[in-house]
Amino acid sequence: MDFTSKNIITTAAVTAALLPAASFLMQDSQIAYADSVEYRVVTGDYVNFRKGPSTSYASLGQLNKGDKVEYISTSDSWVKVKYNGQTGYIYAKYIAKINNETNTQVKYVNCSALNVRSGAGTSYSIITTITKDTKVEVISSSKGWSKIKVGTTTGYVSSKYLSETKDSSNSSSDNTSNSTTSASKVVSYAKSFLGKPYVWGAQGPSSFDCSGFTYYVFKNSANITLPRTSKDQSTYGTTVSKKNLKVGDLVFFDTSGSNSGNVSHVGIYIGSNQFIHASSSKEKVVISDFNNYYTNAFVKAKRVL
Repeated sequence: MDFTSKNIITTAAVTAALLPAASFLMQDSQIAYADSVEYRVVTGDYVNFRKGPSTSYASLGQLNKGDKVEYISTSDSWVKVKYNGQTGYIYAKYIAKINNETNTQVKYVNCSALNVRSGAGTSYSIITTITKDTKVEVISSSKGWSKIKVGTTTGYVSSKYLSETKDSSNSSSDNTSNSTTSASKVVSYAKSFLGKPYVWGAQGPSSFDCSGFTYYVFKNSANITLPRTSKDQSTYGTTVSKKNLKVGDLVFFDTSGSNSGNVSHVGIYIGSNQFIHASSSKEKVVISDFNNYYTNAFVKAKRVL
């Protein structure tokens, strides 16, 4: 056997011996890459997913709060991500790292109105006010105060006003009367904005998007500060069935294709099987009937009055 033949055989043997190791290293590399994938979460509703890092680029579609995306990189005010196999860009303001905070406990507000403060004490400023039976996540408790999360808001409340279960019973007929009066005031105020233009991201008083409309109306007519997005608003207050709707209740819909239960729209029930809302399709604040479309798109209702 000449030198060339020996060299070929030796090379083949060495290559065969190394192949399993190379394959193993490749698999380890792939596993390491898979483990290094970082995810982020969308923090707003109707967020444009664009082809490039600028509003001049076309939108590939819209993402909503809670949608999880694969993070790739950040460039100035834009984040490059992958979602459902497509790569695009989201404005950095509307995306955040996933909060891995665990061990939270669900509780409910047991008083008519509870101030959420910026710190654990009455000397701290009030961030918002939540109503009876509102569900909150208790992150921690210390010295009579609980750190909670409700919607996108994190703050502190007095622990004695939180219970393990809801108590939705009316305390008196006076409460029912006051609730009816408040509801009438809310609806009357909402109707004063009929015809105002729909503008995504707007929250009044000259234009609104759907959740901006409900946010503005309740804040200015009932002194109730709702969370800002429709999805977060759907976690606020007491859940009621469609057949038990009362004037002033918030009604929520899934208007993104078939109804999968993901809230994307909100309005205010005004009675007679109608609700008032800022409609993107009508491009203004309108009153709509619970027709077949909205009946099929209905997800839930919440009572906050």
